[in-house]
Amino acid sequence: MIMVKKNASSRILRAAETKKRIYESALALFKRDGFSASVDSIVEMAGVSKGSFYVHYKSKFSLIIDYVNNLDLGYADFFTSLPSDIKPSSMLILVTEKITDVIINDVGIDLIKLSYEAQITKTVNIDIQLSYNRKLYEIYNRIIMLGVQQGEFKATLDIASVSNHCIMSIRGMTFEWCIRFPDFNLKDEIAKHMDLLLSGIKNS
Repeated sequence: MIMVKKNASSRILRAAETKKRIYESALALFKRDGFSASVDSIVEMAGVSKGSFYVHYKSKFSLIIDYVNNLDLGYADFFTSLPSDIKPSSMLILVTEKITDVIINDVGIDLIKLSYEAQITKTVNIDIQLSYNRKLYEIYNRIIMLGVQQGEFKATLDIASVSNHCIMSIRGMTFEWCIRFPDFNLKDEIAKHMDLLLSGIKNS
């Protein structure tokens, strides 16, 4: 029985390592060659079989969605690293700036376009991205709640609605960035919008 458990654990670890190699190789190739990078080239770089790719990913699109979802973990780490004594309005600005920087510098225009294409065409299951239980919604919900509790934001706010608006506005302006690139400054436009939002939700 012990040997069976060890073998099962070993298989799980090997599978996780295989998925990690596929994931990292695919992202490297997408950033270098764009989405035209083939599954064959991905598995060759990863040193795994083509069948292994389809064990872990339905398609290249599903891998992109996996990548975007994983970014939420980084946002959560950034949020928890913020000093507890800063104002909720500053938290909102800093978290939004972090998200914008990641979109522009880490993800990049090409992968963002692919992510949007997958979401619009429903090529892959995007329930996790759209779920209001997604980590990103929780972060904004927490910030708005803190603002209300500390008296910086209006007590009459619908916390969930404002939190959802923050994310929808980022998503919408990122789409605008995609269709107007390179003539649309995403960082500046999102910053302007968040300033407008704060002027409406803060107590006078």
